[in-house]
Amino acid sequence: MDALRTTLHHFARRYLIADAAPLSRGERLRSALAAFAGVLIYEAVLFVAPVTPDARRALAPLGASAVILFTLPHSPLAQPWSVAGGLLLPALVGLACGLGVPSPFLAAALAVGLSVGIMGWLRCIHPPGGAMALVMASHGLQGQDAGTGLAAVGWNVLAMLIAATAVNNALPSRRYPLCSPPVPQPGQPRPPASGISHPDLTAALAEMDTYLDVSEDDLTQVFSRAARHAFNRHVLLRCAEIMTPPPATLDFATDLNEAWRTLRRHAANALPVVDRAGRLEGLLSLEDFLRHVAPDEGPRIGENVRRLLRPTPGLHADKPEVVGQIMLTARHGLCSVGQHEGIGVAADILAGEGQALLPVVDERGRLTGVISRPHLTAVLLRHEALAYVRNDRL
Repeated sequence: MDALRTTLHHFARRYLIADAAPLSRGERLRSALAAFAGVLIYEAVLFVAPVTPDARRALAPLGASAVILFTLPHSPLAQPWSVAGGLLLPALVGLACGLGVPSPFLAAALAVGLSVGIMGWLRCIHPPGGAMALVMASHGLQGQDAGTGLAAVGWNVLAMLIAATAVNNALPSRRYPLCSPPVPQPGQPRPPASGISHPDLTAALAEMDTYLDVSEDDLTQVFSRAARHAFNRHVLLRCAEIMTPPPATLDFATDLNEAWRTLRRHAANALPVVDRAGRLEGLLSLEDFLRHVAPDEGPRIGENVRRLLRPTPGLHADKPEVVGQIMLTARHGLCSVGQHEGIGVAADILAGEGQALLPVVDERGRLTGVISRPHLTAVLLRHEALAYVRNDRL
């Protein structure tokens, strides 16, 4: 009995149950609420549409579209052209088959087969299109008004797209349509550079020659996240183990001329800014100075730099005077790491643009060290070399 149960379990896992990633409880709840709100908006648009009552009736295939649009909004199947083309074109094909083919069986088969071919050709695959083709084929076989049926399809598609755009863009971590740029999250590090770009993914998909229900953006993100997890699993070093003491620190009220001299004295591109208790307040880099230097077409750019560094006499100034006025802060994208975090987190941050020095802080936010890009690169190269020697000896 146990052997039979094990065999059935393996059979089900291998052939019946999809190997899909589990969704969190929050994402399941968001999908359910999105479908509820989306269908309400969809029905409301149809209710106020300026057309005849027959043309504003809800069509059953849009129920299947709702599952895709509100559960898989980043899927290629859910994008506007897939929805519009994948419903309107099968509607036309189904209606033509219903009007021109007297046999119900042949009309249904032709409607679905031709719709699948056209959707694949025009790159607007949308599974509910098959149901739409059957509905409209039946519509044509029954001799109902073709104009009213097509008007109903058009209004249904428009109403569903309005609902999908409104609901998905109101939920966190979602955007619709997928081609719209993602909303940047303050302080969130960029994913590590994986060396794989969109042309690489396009070439790989062309070689596979099969349809994958995932966008290239999502594929890139999945690969980057998987690479980061693999890195964290193999490289077990913590930030506290590789950080170095900062060559110097600055405070909020340090004047710009003194800060410039400190950077030059220590040959540093950036220095952390701390308060009297040693808590991290910001990061000052050479780029912060350059952002406040006015461009000059003549040979006087050096004078503009000296003007920025020179203290302004009096109580009022029309330019920054102290470090706190030009430094990078957490509000404007400064990232730091805890001393007990893995160096994979540091690699994520330093792989992005705009921050060449990474402050390391303790539980109270006090600065304990820094990690620079060259130092992190040297640590990783040394780790790889030691791993190679170890494996060679084994």
